[in-house]
Amino acid sequence: MRLAGQAKGSSLGGVPVARESTYRSPFYLPNAHLQTILPNVTRRRIQVNYRRERFELPDTDFIDVDWLERQEGEKAERCCVVLHGLEGDSQAAYIKSLGKSFVQGGYAVAAFNMRGCSGEPNRIMRSYHSVDTEGLAMILNSLNQRYEWIGLAGFSLGGNVVLKYLGERGSKLPSAVKTAVAFSTPCDLRTSADRLARSENAFYMKRFIKLLCSKLKEKEKKYPEYEYKRECSELRTFKEFDNIYTAPLNGFRDAEDYWRQCSSRFYLNGIERPSLLINARNDPFLSEECYPEEEANAHDFLYLETPNSGGHCGFPGDRHRNGYWHERRALEFFRQAG
Repeated sequence: MRLAGQAKGSSLGGVPVARESTYRSPFYLPNAHLQTILPNVTRRRIQVNYRRERFELPDTDFIDVDWLERQEGEKAERCCVVLHGLEGDSQAAYIKSLGKSFVQGGYAVAAFNMRGCSGEPNRIMRSYHSVDTEGLAMILNSLNQRYEWIGLAGFSLGGNVVLKYLGERGSKLPSAVKTAVAFSTPCDLRTSADRLARSENAFYMKRFIKLLCSKLKEKEKKYPEYEYKRECSELRTFKEFDNIYTAPLNGFRDAEDYWRQCSSRFYLNGIERPSLLINARNDPFLSEECYPEEEANAHDFLYLETPNSGGHCGFPGDRHRNGYWHERRALEFFRQAG
């Protein structure tokens, strides 16, 4: 794994860019589930003051971006656009925590709320999903007029969107987009869906289905003419949900077609900006296919870091002055990218 023109294991600015992960989970959180759940409970108390900006989309829909910035009158020269995971939003603990760390690091932070995730239902029938890169592309084209340097950060589904966006556009990106970091990213949606369907992950699956069904209830009120093939509360897995709802609502043949077109794993070779993928080896959501070692080893721009622990979007530990470990690692990588 190397940057263009540099040998593997070399460094940018004296900092190694390809290395063994330095992350170690605390001894008092010995398993993946604790490392996943506890951080998102303890970090909820983080308070931030957002400024909202609404972007109108060509299809009559909208996307809300919540800005976290330095003190009034201090304009940051660099911007970090951060994307949340499935059924998250800008209020997610991991988004607020990373945003606070990046503002302290001198960045303006744009917390991207996917369609229908900003506290207000979106205007059209389609919903956000893993291939929905059009809204991100439009917003980045707009921010390209405001900033000369933009970095992207994505968690889970948001990481998949970021990597797919970079891979499908290759060199045809806004000039300001310089680098990206993706955390806990299901690069292969089919095998990740199978992994989440296991009995040991029933807690997560039940919660996701409940949240997704809640949004669908709102859609039913707005679009009573749409005939749902099956009551949402009866569904138990992502395959059932995506077959009946996500795929037909968004123009895919079925769940398999949706997963194939949306998985960033199939777009990684097209990435032409330095990009770091951090997936913990014990992440309960991820399959083996979500650790693209062969692709990274042969890639000029893709870096894969796989700490042995960390759970899903967790990476618990003590918060240092510059944030939690994964936040400091992202800041470090952004600086390496120039």
